[in-house]
Amino acid sequence: MTSALRSISALLLLVFALSCSPRLTVMSFNVRQSHAKEARRSDNWPNRKEACLEMLKTRRPDLVGFQEAQYKGQWSFFRDSLSSEYGSFGVGRDNGTDKGETSGFLYKTSVLTLLDSGTFWVSETPDVPSKSFDEKYNRSLTWGLFEVNKSGKRFYYFNTHLGLTWRSQKEGIEMIVGKMREINPEGLPLIFSGDLNTDISSAAFDSLKPLMLNSRDVAPITDDVPSYNAWGNKQKERIIDFIWITPDIKCLEYHTDTNPYGGHELISDHYPISVKIAF
Repeated sequence: MTSALRSISALLLLVFALSCSPRLTVMSFNVRQSHAKEARRSDNWPNRKEACLEMLKTRRPDLVGFQEAQYKGQWSFFRDSLSSEYGSFGVGRDNGTDKGETSGFLYKTSVLTLLDSGTFWVSETPDVPSKSFDEKYNRSLTWGLFEVNKSGKRFYYFNTHLGLTWRSQKEGIEMIVGKMREINPEGLPLIFSGDLNTDISSAAFDSLKPLMLNSRDVAPITDDVPSYNAWGNKQKERIIDFIWITPDIKCLEYHTDTNPYGGHELISDHYPISVKIAF
């Protein structure tokens, strides 16, 4: 067999393997916390909540992790509104139950089964609600162990909202990497999403890059749209929201959703980001 034929055969085998692999759509969405008083009245939470819900009902991700969702009023709204199709897990970061923002997730029960889950705080005391290193606010991470219903394939999902300071980002990611090894000793496929409050050039990612890939960079179909839209302030736009994957996951497509919903050009100061993946 010639080298050209071998290459074609290998490509066909890869295409066949991917076509038989379970495919999932995973989303990360910073919803902008409801306590903020926005410059435009239409951007306040009560006026855009239905637009956020419309986006989720339109896109129908298999798994979606939230940031900045206040447990009472935002997280409960999404959870209850979508309970007929989605299971959920998440706690308030301020008391470990129902106070403050959550980094919880929703998952489509027809597609995924949640086998295990938990929350830790990105701080020196991860087992109790606490501030992260030199951060002003509590920062938590929510994780889940999932099984794909059709295939039995298992994977971990981590979702968080990192702090604003350099130390909280660098030491926070180092701590999260350690927790990945602790919680996932078998080395199952792992997805890590969130608003990480810094861009890809930051050295804060140095401990993560040897283990995981930035899906935006490796997807054959991708974009370079800033995920933080700053309510339309072009000068403040940045790419600070991420979905990272371990190398045993194939990212087929990366997408930043800039579409309007419910009559709102912007449903949050962050665009939802999503990936289509195959194991």
